[in-house]
Amino acid sequence: MKAYQLSALKKECLRCRKCAIGGQIINGKCSNVFSNMCIKGSKIMVIGQNPGSEEVKIGRPFCGVSGKFFNNAIKEVLNINRSFLYITNCVRCFTPNNRPPSEAEMENCRYLLDREIEILNPKLIVTLGNPALRQITGNQGIKKYHGKIETSLRYGISVLPLYHPSPLNTNKPDICREFKNDLKKLSEYL
Repeated sequence: MKAYQLSALKKECLRCRKCAIGGQIINGKCSNVFSNMCIKGSKIMVIGQNPGSEEVKIGRPFCGVSGKFFNNAIKEVLNINRSFLYITNCVRCFTPNNRPPSEAEMENCRYLLDREIEILNPKLIVTLGNPALRQITGNQGIKKYHGKIETSLRYGISVLPLYHPSPLNTNKPDICREFKNDLKKLSEYL
């Protein structure tokens, strides 16, 4: 049932043209990217910002530089691979120059996130970076919230905010160390 519902939602996502970034063609590929469709990993839902050019090329979230760092970190810290996690983004399309998504773009994509959360009913949502933190909890300031379990009032689900594993963050040893320490908190949900 979940697979069928997610497949229908994915089709809806790929057809979405609610804003200017929806349906852009980037190097011959549609910029809309849904999720990794990993239902067996639906107990923990990981939400990033938006797809980058590599994600658009492959059609899956978190498979670029940030995704590779994330994959290595979960393997190193938790001894799992990404198939244990459901991975998606708060905005489903590539933003010009991979800028942070606007409020309007985030709001346009919210219905997809709402439906995914309803279908999956995860035990924990992991937000990567400020846009995802804001979309799920309404809070801002990843430095203040990272590594602390919050509750999303909108969804009634526990949330673990983490720094985004972007090169801007992971090239800083202190943030990289904090990211991996914060990641350890996932072990109780696995």
